[in-house]
Amino acid sequence: MVGSSPVAAVDRLVRILDSFSAEKPAWSLAALSAHLGLPKSTLHRFLVSLETHDILRRNPDDKLWCPGYRLLGWGELAEKTMSLNHLARPLMSEITAATGEMVVLTVYSEPEVVCTEVIDARHSVRLALEVGTRRPLHAGASSKILAAYLPEAEVQTAMQDRGLPRLCTNTITDPEELLAELARIRELGYAQSIEETDPGAWGIATPIFDREGVMVGAIGIAGPIQRYSEDLARQYVTLCRAACQKLSEQLGARPAPVVS
Repeated sequence: MVGSSPVAAVDRLVRILDSFSAEKPAWSLAALSAHLGLPKSTLHRFLVSLETHDILRRNPDDKLWCPGYRLLGWGELAEKTMSLNHLARPLMSEITAATGEMVVLTVYSEPEVVCTEVIDARHSVRLALEVGTRRPLHAGASSKILAAYLPEAEVQTAMQDRGLPRLCTNTITDPEELLAELARIRELGYAQSIEETDPGAWGIATPIFDREGVMVGAIGIAGPIQRYSEDLARQYVTLCRAACQKLSEQLGARPAPVVS
């Protein structure tokens, strides 16, 4: 009998589909059977059923099993409905509700950092930032957290090509100091800035990773300096970490404990 329940059958189907990847896009029945630890007869019934629905297909030339054409439509739908912005916005709204401050989603777009989503602050005294705003890699919490997880060669190239112009009082303008700061950020898992991009502004940011462990964006909180305190900064780091961890898991990253 195949599986002990509908849930077990679905779990087995997911295991089969998860076996296909860019590194291993095709399997023989024997190899996939050994990989999954399933009898060939049981596995073959699943494969034929998936083939019937165009979820898998059998290559007529080498007889290997491959992803089917139906997955293309599902992939396009997933891309439209599960974009990073779509997934992040509810979590960002929760952070603004808890803090009253502006929350931003940023991504790296060579050679700068781009703001792709903003939830405005609820305070009467607040910062302003527009979607589409571009910032250099070396200044601000959201920029530095993204720079910290880029290959160092890419950061070096950006420094050479664009320099480290001073944007505000505390902008880092020394290359060695910036590299040391990025190493510290990787160790801590978050970035903080105080008057690095704009007078009277401070912020923190934490990274979002995909299923391959690649940094794909960051969530940050920003506010006026008069509302800054070390205790508040620690609270904001905790909130951003929890949101980014949830986002990372939705993108396929393995769950990890949230550090407080």
